[in-house]
Amino acid sequence: MTACDPAQAAAASGLAPEPGENAPVRLPAIEVRTEPGEVAGFLRETGGIGTGDFVPLTFPFRWLALPAIRGLILQLTGGEGFLPVHESQSFAYERSLHINTDYVLDVEIEASEKPPRLILKMVVSTAGGEICARLETVLRIVRLVAETDI
Repeated sequence: MTACDPAQAAAASGLAPEPGENAPVRLPAIEVRTEPGEVAGFLRETGGIGTGDFVPLTFPFRWLALPAIRGLILQLTGGEGFLPVHESQSFAYERSLHINTDYVLDVEIEASEKPPRLILKMVVSTAGGEICARLETVLRIVRLVAETDI
C-alpha cells in the first residue's frame, strides 16, 4: 500500500476529538496507488479471479490498514483492551478503478457511543478530482476484558 507521509503523521498528531466528543474526524487527503502486486495479492487472498485492468470493488477497504487510518481507528477505539469488529460495508462506484493508477483517498470517521462503533466514510477520487467511489464501513467496538467491580 502506498500513502503519503503527511497523512500518516496526521493520525499520530492527535486528530481525534477529546473523549465524549462525537464530531467526525477528517484525515488529510491520502495519496494511494493500485499497485499491480497488491491487487493480485488481494485477489489471491480473497479467492478472486483476474480482472484485467480493473480493480476489485472491495479493494479500497484494504486501505483501512494504512498507518494513518489504522492509527486513528486504534486511537478512537480506546486503544488496548478494545477490538474493532467488522459489522458492515457498502460501496457505490461512479467509475471503475484501474490497476497501476494514482488516486486520492478522503477519509472521515465518526464515533457512536450506543452501540459503540466507528463509521468510516471514504471517497476515492482521481488526481483531477473526479469521484470514483464512495465507501462506508462500520466497525463495532468490543471490549476484550469484562469490566469488574473492585
